[in-house]
Amino acid sequence: MQWIDGHLDLAYLVAEGRDLRVACPDARTACVSLPELRDARFDLVFATIFTEPGGMDDHGAASYGGIDDLDGAECAGQRQLDIYRQLEAEGELSIVHTVADLAASRSPPKIVLLMEGADPIRSPDDVASWFVHGLRLVGLTWAAGTRYAGGNHRLGPLTSLGVELITALDEHGIVHDASHLSDEAFDGLIEHARGPVVATHSNCRSLVNDYQRHLRDDQITEIARRDGMIGLNLLSKFLVGRGRASIGDCVAHVERVSEIMGHRRGVGLGSDMDGGFGPDALPEGLDHPTRLDALAEALGAAGWTDEDVEGFCHANWRRFLERTLPRA
Repeated sequence: MQWIDGHLDLAYLVAEGRDLRVACPDARTACVSLPELRDARFDLVFATIFTEPGGMDDHGAASYGGIDDLDGAECAGQRQLDIYRQLEAEGELSIVHTVADLAASRSPPKIVLLMEGADPIRSPDDVASWFVHGLRLVGLTWAAGTRYAGGNHRLGPLTSLGVELITALDEHGIVHDASHLSDEAFDGLIEHARGPVVATHSNCRSLVNDYQRHLRDDQITEIARRDGMIGLNLLSKFLVGRGRASIGDCVAHVERVSEIMGHRRGVGLGSDMDGGFGPDALPEGLDHPTRLDALAEALGAAGWTDEDVEGFCHANWRRFLERTLPRA
């Protein structure tokens, strides 16, 4: 089965010292590299520019001084953009800018640039420059909050600057990623955004006890109303709360989201594999990219048609990108 993943922190892994050009030496401690993604038949991934204001977690190369550290945030984001540009120059991946790039004959994986935490964008006036370099999705915040919005750990609404940024993103056709927004900030995004809204790596809150990190049923309904997508996050504690999740737990989230949406066209993978946690935090049987076909088989066993399964694995994300990426 071919795959598209809605959320992988590739540049962050490089910034933390991993060489993505070679397979991980110990599959018990790490599982994401470009060779392994190719072996698992990943045609495309949403590759993040992930940054956070310092003080909440130790994310080293992704950190900057705080929400008022405009220079530090911009530099942290630019470093990760430069990583992708260097890997592209070496022929290891290709950055998707337009719909035509989706079908281009290039070595996989292709990547779509997703910013997780918008502080590297100094002001709404700088959106144009980031767009030129390939930025196509933006989440206003990671958990700790930004100058633009409250996050799921540091709660709060959109700021006035956040409202301005939403308008600038809409003007450039950049998709909004609602993952990590506080409930209040999510409501503000829905009020002000005119463009598409997705949640690249969020699960169903009614199935997991995790305050404001995952989606309420009405939030899922709103994303569906806007023809958006929701990517299944494979971190076990985001599937079952405590303990290690099973493939069946993954199926339960996918089916619940689809039930709320009223169709199966709005779900896909947003694994977040290696996103600050190791393979032992992934569900049993899904602790490596090459094992994801077991999830596709489980959906089939649950009564999904071949077309529905292909939709989850890759076709739903691809159709979404074909609708939202620039034509040229």
